[in-house]
Amino acid sequence: MQRSGRWGVAPLVFAVIAILALARSTVIMIYLGFTHFHEVNPVSVPLSYYAFVEGGEQLFFSAAVALAVGTLAVLAGLARSGVRMAGRPTVLLAVWALCLVLAAVFPADDGPRILTFAGWVHQFAGAGILALLSFAGVAAGVRLAEKPEWAPVVSTVRTLSIAAAVLAAAYVCSRLDDVVPGIYGPVDVGGVLQRMVLGFHVAVVAALAVQLVRVSWPAVWRRAAVTPPPAAPTVVPRS
Repeated sequence: MQRSGRWGVAPLVFAVIAILALARSTVIMIYLGFTHFHEVNPVSVPLSYYAFVEGGEQLFFSAAVALAVGTLAVLAGLARSGVRMAGRPTVLLAVWALCLVLAAVFPADDGPRILTFAGWVHQFAGAGILALLSFAGVAAGVRLAEKPEWAPVVSTVRTLSIAAAVLAAAYVCSRLDDVVPGIYGPVDVGGVLQRMVLGFHVAVVAALAVQLVRVSWPAVWRRAAVTPPPAAPTVVPRS
């Protein structure tokens, strides 16, 4: 018996977990952006600096872990629904989720220069966050195209992944200002570029999760419809 949405509710459960996790992560980051607007300028300051404001470290960690959990839930749901995800897509998505957790566990150095071990770990994890999901989205699109029921989301995943890659490249270029101060003038848009990259990343995972619901829910409904109800217990009349 093949493992697919036709034979169980697991893909739908993973999809719901992913959507809830993504919603939690998004709400937390929006909350941090509004409540700590003056301490962390969203236009110029990276997301990781929320860890340095009062009450922000735990929330930032929670948001990163929730996003990682949502990503892994989508990955598990895709595999359970019959999509051939083994290989590059699985490795890239799993490592991207790991980078999210590492970036939250190891805070950035509070300054332009990297001076600590934690700062270097954060830096490499951040580079993985910027790059890996775009490659994962493109690789997953190739596998999704093999399944007709996933065709509606293939172009969306590819477009969002490519857009995230372009924004990530723009963000890396914006960081040249740390090496040559003032190269781009008085305006630093690195913070908003980083947030846009992560927003597109979340959109990629969300698109996969929503389509996973669309694919798995009808199969679960059909399975429930053809499953006969349990027989009523037989009562032996008394003599």
